Amino acid sequence: MPSRLKNISFKLGLLFSGIFVCFLLLLGLVLYSVFTNVLIDYIKQDVLTRGNNHARILEENFDRATIGHVVEMEQGVTTEVLIVDSENNIIAASKDPDNDMKKHLGENRKKSSYILEDDWRDHRYIISVSVIGDQEGYVYMYYPSNILREIVFVMNALITIASVGIILLAFGLIGILSKKLTSPLLAMKEATSKMSLGKYMQTIPVKGEDEVAQLGISIQKLGEQLQYFEDSRNEFLAAVSHELRTPLTYIKGYSDVLKKGMANSDEEKEEYLSIINKEAQRLSIMINDLFEMSKLQVGKFELDKRPVNLNELINKTATNLRPEVVKKGLKITLELEDGLPKTKVDKERMEQVFYNLLENAVKYSTEGEITIRSSTKKDLVVVEICDTGEGIPKPELSRIWDRFYRVERSRGRKTGGTGLGLYVVKQIIEAHGGQIQVNSKLNEGTVFTIYLKTSKERVE
Repeated sequence: MPSRLKNISFKLGLLFSGIFVCFLLLLGLVLYSVFTNVLIDYIKQDVLTRGNNHARILEENFDRATIGHVVEMEQGVTTEVLIVDSENNIIAASKDPDNDMKKHLGENRKKSSYILEDDWRDHRYIISVSVIGDQEGYVYMYYPSNILREIVFVMNALITIASVGIILLAFGLIGILSKKLTSPLLAMKEATSKMSLGKYMQTIPVKGEDEVAQLGISIQKLGEQLQYFEDSRNEFLAAVSHELRTPLTYIKGYSDVLKKGMANSDEEKEEYLSIINKEAQRLSIMINDLFEMSKLQVGKFELDKRPVNLNELINKTATNLRPEVVKKGLKITLELEDGLPKTKVDKERMEQVFYNLLENAVKYSTEGEITIRSSTKKDLVVVEICDTGEGIPKPELSRIWDRFYRVERSRGRKTGGTGLGLYVVKQIIEAHGGQIQVNSKLNEGTVFTIYLKTSKERVE
């Protein structure tokens, strides 16, 4: 693990360092260019201004005294001055002209002041030319390029030293930062490795609200969900084995009795056959729920949607379940809106939804009544299935749609079921683009409300 940490830290450090160095080099080049250009422009403007001032003074009095005064002004300063007449003959200079100063004489072809030479890298001077009066003479100003090169060299040295220091400091900070970034990532790797071995509940030490922290939190939540599904699966398998065993035991037992002719009367045979039929239906419902769930999981849940009169489906389902309702001493009431718009649905799937919800209402009600209402609300058809049964505890309401989940395991064992019915119901409704909601109060009852879009076709 340490070698892995070092490797990741090194890669991140190398990446960040490369980016930082490139940025620093770019910044250095920009600063160098800006500083050099500003300095050169300042010097050029300075020598040109000095030359123009001298030319203006000489224009007023172009005599020996004024010329001597101008030359004296340039003594002891960085710049040098050279004054020539209209024929470019040297009249005076602040120092003995060298070859570099002389070779540019006579190149003053313009009638205005300008910079004659500004190549400070390859020439000895930056030179300006200022015209005296109506080309009576010219003032040449010289700024030594070696001074400028020394300034630039010192500036480069300072930038280099500062850059080296910044780079060393940055490398240290980047190293610390990369380790800080890789620590939670490696903790996540270790956690996911344990999760792959079935140890789903993991705690990842993350702080803050950045993307890395959110990733760690997501992995923890994933582990919790995986653990939940693992526990649910185990409970589901136990429940299914129990639920399958019970009806199979009844079917086998009573069929053996009938096969061996041990029934004492036709009434007893009829009773045994009724029990076998009931348990077979129970098995059929259970296997159908499992089949539907498997199709949902593999994405093979297909719908054959056509305009359907939901009132007819509700009536049909209620009629089929009425014997169970009467047997439990309950009352079933239908409050269906006349002329309800048709709804484009898969008829068999929607019948399955109503059957599951009504069967649940009967299963968990011991007295009172079950009411089914249909109505319209704007462009929606609303179906409500209300019962006066046990109700669902508020903390459980958000989980009743989960696969394998059953409210109060003891109650689930008493009433049967695998916890798949409501999961399938919700998937069918949402596959139709609708919604299903539930409201419930303990010992008062439960209301399931379905919202489906109409097909704009009224029922005659």
